[in-house]
Amino acid sequence: MSKRQKLILKIAAAVLAFFTALHIFFSILPYPELDLFLKRDFSTRVYDRKNNLVQITPLQNGLRREFISSEQIPRKVKEEFIKAEDKRFWFHWGFDPFAVGRAFFQNVSNKKNVSGASTITMQLAKIINDSYNNQTNEYRQGVNRNLTNKLNETICALKLEARFSKDEILELYLNSIPFGNNVEGIQSASRLYFSKDVKDLTDEEITTLAMIPRRPSYYSPESKYKYPFYMPHLVRYLGENNYFLNAKDVQSKTYRSSMPFEVHLSADLELQRYAQECADNAIRRAKDSRISNISVLVMDVQTGHVLAWVGSNNFLDEESSGQIDGVRFKNQPGSSFKPLLYALALDKGIVKPTDIIADVPKEFGIEKAYIPFNFNNRFNGPVSLRVCLASSLNIPAVYLLDKLGVDVFVEKLEYLHFSNIKEIAHYTQLGLALGGGEVSLYEFLPAFTVLARDGKYIPLRFLSDKYHGSVNKTEPVEVYSEDSARIVADFLSEKNARSLGFGYYQTFETDYPSIFKTGTSNQYQNITALGATPRYAVGVWMGNFSGETVIGKTGSSLPASVAKKILDYLENFDDKESLNFSQPEGYEKVQVCQVSGMKPGPNCVSSVYEYVKKGEEKTACTWHRSEDGKTVVHYPNEYQYWLEMNNGLYSSDHVKIDYSAMPLKIVYPRNDAVFYLESNKKQQRLNLEVTGGITDEIQIYIDDSYYASKRRPFILQIPLEKGNHKCKVICGNQENIVFYEVR
Repeated sequence: MSKRQKLILKIAAAVLAFFTALHIFFSILPYPELDLFLKRDFSTRVYDRKNNLVQITPLQNGLRREFISSEQIPRKVKEEFIKAEDKRFWFHWGFDPFAVGRAFFQNVSNKKNVSGASTITMQLAKIINDSYNNQTNEYRQGVNRNLTNKLNETICALKLEARFSKDEILELYLNSIPFGNNVEGIQSASRLYFSKDVKDLTDEEITTLAMIPRRPSYYSPESKYKYPFYMPHLVRYLGENNYFLNAKDVQSKTYRSSMPFEVHLSADLELQRYAQECADNAIRRAKDSRISNISVLVMDVQTGHVLAWVGSNNFLDEESSGQIDGVRFKNQPGSSFKPLLYALALDKGIVKPTDIIADVPKEFGIEKAYIPFNFNNRFNGPVSLRVCLASSLNIPAVYLLDKLGVDVFVEKLEYLHFSNIKEIAHYTQLGLALGGGEVSLYEFLPAFTVLARDGKYIPLRFLSDKYHGSVNKTEPVEVYSEDSARIVADFLSEKNARSLGFGYYQTFETDYPSIFKTGTSNQYQNITALGATPRYAVGVWMGNFSGETVIGKTGSSLPASVAKKILDYLENFDDKESLNFSQPEGYEKVQVCQVSGMKPGPNCVSSVYEYVKKGEEKTACTWHRSEDGKTVVHYPNEYQYWLEMNNGLYSSDHVKIDYSAMPLKIVYPRNDAVFYLESNKKQQRLNLEVTGGITDEIQIYIDDSYYASKRRPFILQIPLEKGNHKCKVICGNQENIVFYEVR
C-alpha cells in the first residue's frame, strides 16, 4: 500500500473517529426538555366493543393530540411532508449545510428573511423546546426567531439524531406538528379537517395537510370535524379512576405517555343510544311528576361487562345538573334490598320457601320502637314467603331482618361491595330492610345480579376482552348458596306472586324469563327499578339530583318500563335463545296448602306448588278443620288483631283464632317501652293487645289497680298518662306483666 493510500486511510479513520465521538458526545449530553416531552400525554381514542368511535379525550385547554405509530402512517404521507419540509431528511445529521447556504444567499439578496433552513429534526427540536416552556398546551405563534434560537435548535437536532433513528424522528415529528385550531399531529389534523383517519386520505388531501402547518389560518379547510361525545359520564369515570392505564395496547417506541392511545370499552354504542332514547322518552312522560333526571346502567350478567351507562338525561343540561353521574349518585333504593335479605334468610335457615309470614301490625325494636307499614297501608294477614317478596310487602321484610339481625345482613352487604353500609345501618337499623340509607346503581346492579348468577358476585368490568384481554378480570365469589339464589329468582319471576302488590297488569311482564325489583324511597325522592335475565341486567333510577320530591305515589312503573324496554331490545337483538333460570338442585316442588304452607289435608280449599327440601316430610295442615260439617280456618294467635280489623270480611262461623296454642302474652305495649304525649291532645289512649290464655276472658290491672275485664279478642285501649306504669293481665291461672313509661 502506498504512502498516499495509507494517508487517506488515516484521514478517513480520523474523520470517522471524530464523527463517532461527536455522535457519542451528543447522545450523552443532557436534554431535560426531551425527557419531559416524551412523557407528555396524548388524547385517547375511545371505542366501543364494535370499534365505533365514542370519544377522543381532550387534553388541557381542549387540545387534541392523537398518536399514530410510524407503521400506521402511509408512506405517501411521509413522503409529502419530507418533500415539503426537508428534501434531504434521510441524508443529513440534523442540519442541512446546503439548505443553510441557500437560505443565506436568498436572504442576503432580498435583504430580508425569505427562506429558512430548518430541517425536520430542527423543527422537532423547536417543538420540544416550546413544549418545555409551554406545559399548559396553549397554542402560541410568533415566537422570536433569532440566531441564538437557531443555534440552540441545531445543537438539539444533533442530540436527537444521536438518540433516535430517522424513522423514530419522523414519528415524533408527525405526531407533534401544530396544525392550528387546537390540534397537533397528523392524525388529529386529518380528523379535524377531513373527518377521516390518515390512512384514508386522498393524495390531494395529503398535499393540503402538508401545507397547513406553514399557515393554518390560510391553508386549513373551512369545514371542521364535530368530535363525538358519547357516554360522557362513563368515559369521565374511567379516566378519573385510572382504568385506562391498564389498556395500553397501541405502543410507541418513542413516547412514554401515561395514558393509552386507544381504549376499547365493553359498552355498545348502539345500545347506549337506545338506552338514552328510552331515558329521554321516560323523562318526557314524567314531566308532570316533577322528575328531571334519570340514569341507566346495563351489564352482562355472566361477565360483569358494562354494556351501557347513562349518567343523566343530558350531560350538557346545567339547569338539571346533568353533569352529575346518576349511576354513581347515592339514593335511597326503597324496597330493592329485599331480595338480598330474603336470600340470606333462606341461607341462614331463618325461613323456608313454604313458610307463611304474618303481614299484620307489628312493633319492632327495644329502645326505639319501629312500626312499619306496607306502601298501601293495608295488612294482608297470612302471606306466603314467595308472595311477600314478589309483592314487596314491608312488614314481612322487617320481620325477617329482625330475626336475622342487622349486623348479619350488613356483613353480607359488605361482601356485595356496598360502601359505607355499616354507617348506613347504624342510623337506619331495621329500616335497612326497606331501603333506608343511600346506595348507587353502580353498587346495586352487580349485587342484584347474584340472583341471576347462582349466588356468585363479580364486579363491573369496563374494557373489551377482544382488544384488551382479561383486564381486571376477577373470579366469581360465592355470596349466597346456589339454591337460595335460584329460589329467590323464582319468587321474583312469577307473575301471579306479584299480583297482590302490583295487580295483574304489570309493566315488567316479559315473554322471556326475567326477574324485576322496584323501589321507592319513603319521601318519594327516588324511584328505582332493577331487571335481569340470566344474560343481561338493567338498573334504572329516576328522580332529582336536588332531592326534590316527585309525585306522591310509588311510580315504579316509570323506571320499570325503561328497564323492560332495554331487556326486550337485548333479548331480541340476536338469534340467541333466551336462557331460563336454573332450578334449585336440593329442592323439589310439591303441593302445599295455599293458606298454611303445610301439606294439604282433606279440608284444605286450595293448594299451590312450592319448593321443599328433598327428603323433607311436611306436616299435614292444622289450620283447616272440619267442624259440624263445615270447614273452619283456625288462625294462629298473632292474627287476632288483623282478623278484628277485617271482621266484616270473614264469617265467624268459618274463621277462628287458635288462642290456646300460645301462652298468655301482652303483645303491645312491649316491656320497657317509652311513649310521648302529644301536647295538643287532652285525652290520649294506648292500645293494649294480648294473645294466648287458657280462658276467653282476661282481667287488666294498671299500676296494681283493677282496670277492666275483656272477652276475646283481647284488644282494647287504656289511658295514657305521664309517669312510669305497670300493666298486669290475668287469664285463669296465667298472668303477664309489662312496664312502660309515658313522658
